[in-house]
Amino acid sequence: MFQPEMRSALLSRLAMQSELRRAVAAGEFVLHYQPQVALENRCINGAEALLRWRHPERGLLYPGAFLPQLEEHPLALEVGRWILDEACRQAAAWRDAGLPIRKMGVNLFTAQVRSGTLTLDVADALQRHRLSPEMLELEITETIFLKVDEPVLRPFRDLHRRGVGISFDDFGTGYASLSSLKRFPLTRLKIDRGFVRDLMTDQHDAAIVRSIIQIGNDIGLDIIAEGIETADQEARLLEMGCKQGQGFLYAKALPAAQFEDLLQGFGPRQKIAS
Repeated sequence: MFQPEMRSALLSRLAMQSELRRAVAAGEFVLHYQPQVALENRCINGAEALLRWRHPERGLLYPGAFLPQLEEHPLALEVGRWILDEACRQAAAWRDAGLPIRKMGVNLFTAQVRSGTLTLDVADALQRHRLSPEMLELEITETIFLKVDEPVLRPFRDLHRRGVGISFDDFGTGYASLSSLKRFPLTRLKIDRGFVRDLMTDQHDAAIVRSIIQIGNDIGLDIIAEGIETADQEARLLEMGCKQGQGFLYAKALPAAQFEDLLQGFGPRQKIAS
């Protein structure tokens, strides 16, 4: 039955849809970049591009405030293509400046995966910015992973053959079966920050993290842990066999100019201090 709260929720959703449309037209979306490091020596070896909304009234908004609505918006495909292109442009600019960046991670929207143009969109972005496929990594969430069928798998297999990295984000948080790892052409698993957060105090989280690392290493996948905030977490992950990580221990996601300052301050063999 109709409830007044339903009308309020509908109006709020419609208002957000309108705001998102304006944001795309006005160029209000920006990318911030979080460093990915080798745990053994804290050398920067990559970055993850993360979407932010520079809202004219509410200030800088993080994905939790708008991403679910954007995922369902008709403009999701356009925004996803912009993210891909802008991240490739930025990676190429840092490369041309001689800065130590080897890989750029880009999160995909479901609309991009279902568009039928993913291979072409990626190839165009790489060619436009003269970026090698090995410098790009596409990140997919479990929501996408669970909906993949054979036609959707083909472009990922094609991109994988070309050298583009494919990462499963937040692995272990939902319903994806281990057998799915055989079907999808993955190059890396990302351990969810929720497991890393309680790594030192929760034996169940520690067991899950250890299992993910062992499975990934045994089948030849890179492993990266998200949400590392303490040196103790870093040391424990290293002990378990995890070689890469990202989190506030190293740096939060930064605007491009600040990330560039970080890269300029740390050469290829230098470390991020704690």
